[in-house]
Amino acid sequence: MSESSPESAESEQVTFSYDQLPYDSHPFDRTHPDHLATMGRLFGLPSPDPASSRVLEIGCAAGGNLIPMAVSLPGSEFVGFDLSRRELEDGQKVVDAIGLKNIRLEHADILDFHRPGETFDYIVCHGVFSWVSAEARQRIFEICRDHLSENGIAYISYNTFPGWFMRGMVRQMLCFHARQFSDPQTQVEQARALLDFLNKAAKSYDPTYHALLQRELEIVKHRQDSYLFHEHLEQDNDPLFFYQFAEQASSHGLRYLSETQFSEMVPSRFSPEITQTLQTLSRDIIHAEQYLDFLRNRTFRRTLICRADRTLQRELGADQLQLMSVRCGLKLQPSPVPLHQPGEQQFKNSRGLTATISHPVLKQVLAGLCSRWPEYVPFTELPNFANDETGPVIRDSARWAEDREEIGSLCMQLLGQDLVELRSEPIRFATKLPDRPQTSPLVLHQLEKGPFVTNLRHEMIKLNDMDRHLLRCLSEDAEGRRRYFEERVKNGELVITAFDGEGDREVDAEQLDELIAHGLKRLADQALILPA
Repeated sequence: MSESSPESAESEQVTFSYDQLPYDSHPFDRTHPDHLATMGRLFGLPSPDPASSRVLEIGCAAGGNLIPMAVSLPGSEFVGFDLSRRELEDGQKVVDAIGLKNIRLEHADILDFHRPGETFDYIVCHGVFSWVSAEARQRIFEICRDHLSENGIAYISYNTFPGWFMRGMVRQMLCFHARQFSDPQTQVEQARALLDFLNKAAKSYDPTYHALLQRELEIVKHRQDSYLFHEHLEQDNDPLFFYQFAEQASSHGLRYLSETQFSEMVPSRFSPEITQTLQTLSRDIIHAEQYLDFLRNRTFRRTLICRADRTLQRELGADQLQLMSVRCGLKLQPSPVPLHQPGEQQFKNSRGLTATISHPVLKQVLAGLCSRWPEYVPFTELPNFANDETGPVIRDSARWAEDREEIGSLCMQLLGQDLVELRSEPIRFATKLPDRPQTSPLVLHQLEKGPFVTNLRHEMIKLNDMDRHLLRCLSEDAEGRRRYFEERVKNGELVITAFDGEGDREVDAEQLDELIAHGLKRLADQALILPA
């Protein structure tokens, strides 16, 4: 009998751990080709059309991220591979159940993945890079180098320093304790117990140490067992500095494009003095990003890379936004100063984040954009929101160009604070309720498994009972929906009450129709309705 190689033994160990304790497989909205294409075009890369693209996911688990992409982009082709047969089997059951024909889930090791001549427009590698061997990490770069199309984009997430110096200390303690036990579930239970024990002991001994442990305890307390095991107890977890990641990518003919979240690239929450010093220290974007990591004590990155020979645009403004659409969920706040006059105007969103604008044109533009929520408005239409007290302003070409540049700067500033969204692709969900609303086959399948579904914005959301039942009778007309709910209430499957000031009481038919109408709007707001 031949002796197995160290690499194959390691693969078998990894496969065993993921089969024993499968990793939670769900969507990551910033990995969707629509978003990757937008980020590429923002930096001057003519990204491939997501609607007719080829997408590869390295380490696809049960397809929780890849399957919703295949649902939303039926004209594209998707390939995912993973080591865990158990997770692949779970994913294939979903693929078969909803009848997807544009996706393949394959069993393969990263070291053995070879597709001569095949190219992919988008390559996704989430939650893999830091958690595999050094050889496998280099192979991930090779796969990107060998299989990215000319203007393709690869997404790679990984743990990073300096933040992981402190977190790695906690990991080593948990690993030391957990290695006494062979069962992954027991290891997780023991790791949680040790972290709780250390936290309690340090409380009265060392306040600084206690603060560190308390932070880690809060991070893992509400996370699933699979997260704790695969993040802290797996054999491989090798963070690196961002500049080291960039150097390794460069050595494989690849270059840094951006982070998948633009706000992570700008020092928007630091003082002007800190920002100025950062600019002085940074001779290029790699240095700027590395110094930002130092300032933020960053632990995790979601980086986009492309082929090294691609030309990128680092000076961002109106030109990059010309073919994009924008939307903004801020709300105009009361102010004594009219929008068309100079003076501070505040905008606030549901998370309490604010933007304060003084320039009349920019105030009007932002107010107009916010009034169109949840629609995406073409950037080229934004100047049309700017009026004076008598109506639309007639602009000459010089004034129009000036407004356009100022509006572009405003959009980039708000994007850096996560206060606006950009999109270079048509939306794939309804922002207004169609006459005959429909949801995706994946949502209907997920409804039977529990309250969590993947919406058409590639997000996982938790539904309440009302919304779950409403999705089940979505294809009915108004009368059919009312009968559906009346039957469920009568059978005791659903309790619907209204609050009238004297307490909860059962609703009548008119109130039920009103609740259903509000529920339908809520489904559209949650991006659960297909476009007409």
